[in-house]
Amino acid sequence: MHRMDRRGATRYRLALIVAFSWKDEKGIVQGGEGQSRDINGRGIYIYSHRKPPVGSYLEMNVLLPQATPPTRVAELHAEGRVVRIDSAETQTSNAGFATMNHTVVLRDSDGNEIDGQHSWKNFGIGE
Repeated sequence: MHRMDRRGATRYRLALIVAFSWKDEKGIVQGGEGQSRDINGRGIYIYSHRKPPVGSYLEMNVLLPQATPPTRVAELHAEGRVVRIDSAETQTSNAGFATMNHTVVLRDSDGNEIDGQHSWKNFGIGE
């Protein structure tokens, strides 16, 4: 895990699967999947072919690595807004988007919240 210092909060370079969804301008739920580039309690950068529009309210589920047998924590659930979209510099490079989170919680393998909104700080993804 490599740390990146930006914008007042330490971001961690973590390549994790991220499923995300948002409502389009007609109110229809859209979804996508990608891979995180970096993450912290304030935001996530996601590489993906699907990019929600800037300003979209987004729900994200970051799938955390699991030991065998599975441990308690299964995913980090975040809600926030898309603040920036980046295009690929070349056809072989990844494009993505940045989010600013307003809610981040850990969920167990059954989808139940673990220890409140800021429990993610105990797992090294703090501010």
